[in-house]
Amino acid sequence: MQKDNKIKIAVSSCLLGEAVRYDGTDKHIDYITGQLSKEYTLISLCPEMAIGMGVPRAPIHLVDNGKRIDAVGVEDSENNVTDALLQYGKSIQQSHPDICGYIFKKNSPSCGPAKVKVMVPETGIYEPRGQGVYVSAIRKYFPGLPVIDEEDLLDVRIMNEFINKVAKFSKLKNFVAWNYDYKNKNH
Repeated sequence: MQKDNKIKIAVSSCLLGEAVRYDGTDKHIDYITGQLSKEYTLISLCPEMAIGMGVPRAPIHLVDNGKRIDAVGVEDSENNVTDALLQYGKSIQQSHPDICGYIFKKNSPSCGPAKVKVMVPETGIYEPRGQGVYVSAIRKYFPGLPVIDEEDLLDVRIMNEFINKVAKFSKLKNFVAWNYDYKNKNH
């Protein structure tokens, strides 16, 4: 149940104006901090900072190793942060179980929700077919969680669909929590 009665939406920290990107910049979106922050509790999360990558940092990219898609250093492929990002995604289920939506950074190898470029080593070509490693963990541990990226958020129709899904997800979560509490108190 929501303590402050505001639905919680997780947001990639760089979209909130935090200079956490690999190059020390942000990708601030006024609509998020100006409008959404009035109606929702925004939870700032940056998986790359959370796993200790720091700022500035060497960039990572997605590479298809034949068995799975890994997040590795662009210049140092031995720098594989895949498992750390997956583990951090799992930890969010414990630290923020009440989030009801997530706004991700488009094209990010950790946070891009769709069409993130994946390098195919045999050809050296990037194909826009992946999702960020951290996003895959969030989707696994928060089934049905509404997600969007900042570009789609700026499309009024898509943004309204996202907000409606967030509201429905919150109601479902609160109903499940209430039902669980009710059953445990009456048995």
